[in-house]
Amino acid sequence: MRLRGQIALSASLAIVGLLDICGGAGASSASGFHPSAGASGSSGLATDCTPVSAPAARADDALDHVFSDQFGPGWIGGDATYSTELPNGQEAFVFSDTLIGTAEPDGSATFSGFVHNSELVGWLPRLRVDYRGTAAAPQPLIPDPDGSGDAWRVAATYVEHGDQLVFVNEFSPQAGLFGQFTGQAGIAVLRLSRHGAPSFSSIVPLPSDPLTQWGNAVVQDNAYTYVYGSASGTPGGAFTGMKVARVPRGASLLTGAWQYWNGTGWVAGEDNATTIPTVNELTGVAAQHGAMGYRAVSMPPGLVAGTTVDLSYACSPEGPWSAPVPVYSVPQVPGLPGQIAYMPTFHPELARPDVLVISYNVNTTDGLAPLQDDIHGYQPRFVVLDSRPGSVDPGPPAETPEAPDPLVLPVLAAVLMVGVFAMRRRRLHRRAAPHNTR
Repeated sequence: MRLRGQIALSASLAIVGLLDICGGAGASSASGFHPSAGASGSSGLATDCTPVSAPAARADDALDHVFSDQFGPGWIGGDATYSTELPNGQEAFVFSDTLIGTAEPDGSATFSGFVHNSELVGWLPRLRVDYRGTAAAPQPLIPDPDGSGDAWRVAATYVEHGDQLVFVNEFSPQAGLFGQFTGQAGIAVLRLSRHGAPSFSSIVPLPSDPLTQWGNAVVQDNAYTYVYGSASGTPGGAFTGMKVARVPRGASLLTGAWQYWNGTGWVAGEDNATTIPTVNELTGVAAQHGAMGYRAVSMPPGLVAGTTVDLSYACSPEGPWSAPVPVYSVPQVPGLPGQIAYMPTFHPELARPDVLVISYNVNTTDGLAPLQDDIHGYQPRFVVLDSRPGSVDPGPPAETPEAPDPLVLPVLAAVLMVGVFAMRRRRLHRRAAPHNTR
């Protein structure tokens, strides 16, 4: 997993007690919403596009169960958890470090393999695994062929020109608990078939300095795709802020068409990108309903047990961004020692007006043993964020219908034609019948 844009926690390393994390999580929602100072307009937003009223947040048990009910053999746990809707209506969730094996309803698990990236694809709630190899000998969906043991970790994903694009950043193995960002970033291209799982095609390298990972968040408007990168001051150093690039819609793979925010305008050349201070690493950005600015989701820096899901606001994709404010307190997974939570992000394709879906990831600093006892400690968790005035619990998302069988539509069309033909015959019969002229 990738933490705060600088380090990757490898679930394959069963190292116990490297970090002393104490304390527990609180309730399922956080209190204290403090909009930035400034006059409020008639739209109900502060002048920096922060809403005056706090959104309501609740755990989404229905989506949680989609992943906790993955029993294998195959995918039983993973992190990063970005997603997109595919052209055939299926949902695709991409993951970084992934545990392969089998699980029992009580959460106990047997591991058969570990890969650095994978995917679950299908019509909710029924998802199927997508990685290379087999459950007994799995291989990552997006391979890193340099032979050094480096691995691509996934970030934002979306569909463009019939292909699934996945932002990836490369990490190298390190002694101990953490991996190191190598400075290499790219966009993985996955080919889509009508009913089959996406398959790896190629990596398009991104111009990237050793201190910036691209694709932590992506948001689109009618003209541009905006891409956010996490920056650090030194290799392996602390997070310093976000960089922002934009590219015309449909041209993500044309890296020469990318422009970067330099603090006053959009210019060519990644070297000209300025670092925007954001306090937290922004791992999801979404437009607010009604074209009223943007919101970003994040978590406080550092590895903490009782962490929160935070929101920041801006009137434009490049900011400036308001100070992050907690909207949800991450609960403790029962029996999970050394719990950490990280990388919240939005799932806009699952959203409704003013109702967003957020996921975040949980893990343990105590190695594999706790996850063998309960794999639910390495599965994504979901939160529904409702911004409607006087909002009530919106309920779980509706189940996505299965794609129709290829024979269903022709049969329905035939039935419809027979019905239309019968109606026409009745009308002609009525017209031809003699009228009663009493």
